[in-house]
Amino acid sequence: MSISLRQLRYLVAVADHQSFRKAATALNVSQPAMTAQIQLLEQTLDGLVLTRSRRGVSPTPLGEAVIAKARGILGEVESLKALGAAAAARPLRLGVIPTVAPYLGPDVMELGGLYAPDGLELTEGRTADLLAGLRAGTLDAALLALPADGAFGRDLEAAEAFHEPFLALVPAGDPLAAQAEVPVADLASRPLLLLEEGHCLADQALALCGDNQQRGPIRSGSLATLSRLVGRGKGVTLLPAMAVATECRAGDGTAVRPLPDPAPGRTIGLVWRKGATGERCWRRLAQGLGRLKPTARTELPTAAE
Repeated sequence: MSISLRQLRYLVAVADHQSFRKAATALNVSQPAMTAQIQLLEQTLDGLVLTRSRRGVSPTPLGEAVIAKARGILGEVESLKALGAAAAARPLRLGVIPTVAPYLGPDVMELGGLYAPDGLELTEGRTADLLAGLRAGTLDAALLALPADGAFGRDLEAAEAFHEPFLALVPAGDPLAAQAEVPVADLASRPLLLLEEGHCLADQALALCGDNQQRGPIRSGSLATLSRLVGRGKGVTLLPAMAVATECRAGDGTAVRPLPDPAPGRTIGLVWRKGATGERCWRRLAQGLGRLKPTARTELPTAAE
């Protein structure tokens, strides 16, 4: 039979108060429950630790030795709790993929101030790197595009924030710019400009347009560069809805056109290790970001005159 911290706590309380009744009141437990636990402790030790007399409750020689040890053990437990509290009293570390960070980063930081008592630290990285950071403990959570089943593995939890559509970005002088909507099939004859390998958005674009799609001459690390290349007539690309307001301006040589409903897109959500610090914060942050859901039918920049 093992000795529990509860039994040690009860024993020390009785010794301090010299009374079962007072000790039980102090710990907010019933006196019979406390007595039963100390009896179990005595059975494990094969000896009495407390005796009752007219003057109250006093420890036996064995009890005095056990109480001294118990005080040390309970003190160490409190020290461990203090370590945990100190570790928790730090900014939560959130990784964000590059196709989200420039557009939602300020909103994430603002909401993080509401939900994370000690604030957030943002790190930008690709999906594979962020997942590795989660599993290594260098990140507390990651904001990224969720897979179709919403899960990355049994060791991780996920909470969906919102689904956002993709839009076609084409040169302003392209005939596609005159269309109200651009079917994905109509993009097939144009070079498709992609992000570098390792960006999940590049994989999503290829999956949507097909492996036979003509590839553009350049792979870039940012949507900003792809947008400028489209403006120079080097090809077409797909933009997530959240990027449109930042990357596209009237007169920049580009035109943004929605894809027909149901428009393809991606689901943005938060992922964290099961049982890790900040789970409540991540769920609340996902809900807060859900209220910022981008849409494909917002006012879009038009082709340059």
